[in-house]
Parts: sequence; structure tokens; C-alpha cells
Amino acid sequence: MRPPDQMASYHKMFGMFGKYVAELPESYTRLEDGDKLQIGANHWEVIVGRGHSPEHACLYCSEANVLISGDQLLPTISSNVSVYPTEPDADPLADWLESLSLLKNRITADVLVLPAHGKPFRGAHERLDALIAEHVDSLNKLETTCAEPKRAVDVFPALFKSKINKHNLIMATGESIAHLHYLVNQDRLTVERDGDGVN
Repeated sequence: MRPPDQMASYHKMFGMFGKYVAELPESYTRLEDGDKLQIGANHWEVIVGRGHSPEHACLYCSEANVLISGDQLLPTISSNVSVYPTEPDADPLADWLESLSLLKNRITADVLVLPAHGKPFRGAHERLDALIAEHVDSLNKLETTCAEPKRAVDVFPALFKSKINKHNLIMATGESIAHLHYLVNQDRLTVERDGDGVN
């Protein structure tokens, strides 16, 4: 796909997910980190994660040793952590990595994790460590790749094992920008804009 076609496809597809999500109700009770909820006989603590989304409520029941992790902690894949046009200067990867470390400190190592995708699993601490290590490795590869100037779409091979196509282009671009923003904010890379307005 040529760059103008990629941009047209991106503009057409961006926001499509919103068509499948119900509108927010007129009023709601906000869940905040540390809130306690009683559901049936059990007490659940709200643990807010960030990065995959601005605020992601996980529910932890220490009595039952269960974590409803949603998309914050998945058994076999990493959550999508992307920069989108709605918040172009965001650093969601920094938020996500910090959230993973905080989550590890608040749950038991043998907690039963109920994720949004995949099967329930145990071994949350090991999985959190593996996710952090995977992204640290990707960031190191990306920094090496960017020894010469690159656009976000040029760094896909440093970050992804699978081929990027029109079906995963939006998520891959968003994730690449998230990793690039992280490195820029850590003073490990710099960003320059060329004559065509491309970073």
C-alpha cells in the first residue's frame, strides 16, 4: 500500500471501534484506584491501570485470590499501547510500564487472573516481568534501528514479528509512535520534522 493510500485507509478506519460501543449514560459512579466494592459476599479493590487506555479498572479480590484484569494483563499477548490522533503527544507506554510495576506490587504471585482475552491463568508476577522485559527489549532494538532517521512506519520490523497489513496498520502505527514517544521522552531519541511535515 502506498503512503497516500495508507493515510486514506487510516482516516477511514480510525474511530470505527466507537461505532460498536454504547454511549455513556447520563450519570455514573466513577471507580477510582483503591475504591472498595462489595459484590455478593466478596470485597473487591479497584486497581487502575493506564497505557492501554487512560484509565482501566481491574478488580482484585484478595479473599478469593482473583484478579479481573481485563486488557491490562493478558496471558499470551501484550495489550495494545498506542498513541492516537485524539492525544498526539501522549506517552502511554510510560504509563503502561509504570502500571505493570504497580500492579505487581498489589497482587499476589499466585492470583488467578481472569483476562479479557485468552484463558484464565496463574503466574501474574512472572507474566508482568515478561511483559516489561519484552518492551524493554523492543525499546533497545528500536533505539538501534533509529541510528538513522526513520518514520513510525519504518520501524515496524524492530517492533513486530508479524507482517503489517491494512488490517493491523492502525494499531501498529499507534504502537510504534508510543514506543518512539517513550524514547524521545527518555532523551534516548530526538524527533525532527522534514520539509513535508513528517516526523
